[in-house]
Amino acid sequence: MIKFNHGFQKRERREVNLTPMIDIIFNLLIFFLITAVISQKGLNIKLPNAETAEKRPMKTLEITVTADNTITFNGKVVKKDDVFNELKREKELATAEKHDVITLKADESAHFGLFIFVMDAARKLGFENLAIAAEKKAENELEQH
Repeated sequence: MIKFNHGFQKRERREVNLTPMIDIIFNLLIFFLITAVISQKGLNIKLPNAETAEKRPMKTLEITVTADNTITFNGKVVKKDDVFNELKREKELATAEKHDVITLKADESAHFGLFIFVMDAARKLGFENLAIAAEKKAENELEQH
């Protein structure tokens, strides 16, 4: 059989395959979402309001008493019996680093006796600069009192 060439050539269709690019974009999106969730530091506590509350600009040691009466020391959960030893270790570091301020945070529904225990342990070790954290009241709340 004779094949005639009529000048028509089959043109190749060239397309950009977007699937790998979309996969990369979704992988980057997932990576950044997971990184954002993991990098959030802190505990979910509701601080009480105070008219004289202010931001603390300097780096401080932080002890938190949560609503379920868990004590955390710089983000690490500590048993009540170990609070004194942790503070003693930090006091030794604080004299070398010249930052012996402790920020005490307690959920407003936390056990008050536990908060006083932590504050007392800090004062026994010579921490004089204790800052008690609170949320600043809104202007409309100030007018009601």
